[in-house]
Amino acid sequence: MEEDDYFRGCYTNVCMNYYDETIIKIRSLIDTSQFDEAERLIRNELDLPYVPKDFEIELNDLLMKIRKTKQPSSLSDEQIEQYLYMDDQHQIVAVDELNRKNLRDYYELCNDYLQKGTFSNAKVLLIDSLIRQEINKEFSYIKDGKMIVFNPSKILPPEESPGYKSCINLLNETFMKEPSKLLLAKQLLYKEAIMMLPDSLNEDDGIYLSEKISDYINNAFNR
Repeated sequence: MEEDDYFRGCYTNVCMNYYDETIIKIRSLIDTSQFDEAERLIRNELDLPYVPKDFEIELNDLLMKIRKTKQPSSLSDEQIEQYLYMDDQHQIVAVDELNRKNLRDYYELCNDYLQKGTFSNAKVLLIDSLIRQEINKEFSYIKDGKMIVFNPSKILPPEESPGYKSCINLLNETFMKEPSKLLLAKQLLYKEAIMMLPDSLNEDDGIYLSEKISDYINNAFNR
């Protein structure tokens, strides 16, 4: 082994141990309701000049978990509607609240938000819930400036699409001996599939994403 390769490997292992330990510490603080301290640690990490993408994603997920836990348990229908047209964070909170309800009772609100809402991440989470509740109505969704008309009851949940299943199989083959990489790969795939909604992954998408995700993870771990 070349000396540079040896030190690069040592550096990567040290970094991965640091990131893993940081996530474990933050989760422990959340589990013991030390939300302010957990949020402080997350903010400190996110403020650093370099934050690995997968680490950043997990930190933001934990930050969202803290905010959801600290917020009131429910919002009124009027508050939900107000939140949907505020900043990104408020939209996420409103959609999370909507997702706990019977969306058949909120058709007009959901349809209007999918056209006028400004945060695509929140909008696709709402679409995912409409699909899982098998809402048999047509919705209009503005995506990248284009109008998409879809019926949630006609769409498979992301993880049940043919492309998703084929991608999972390919990722399992690629990372079968590297469980930490495989876990990250599955998380990235799920995020990609959610962001594609209301479109579903086909076989070609699955092959493309397996290569894209594998390359990303291998490059990230070899920095």
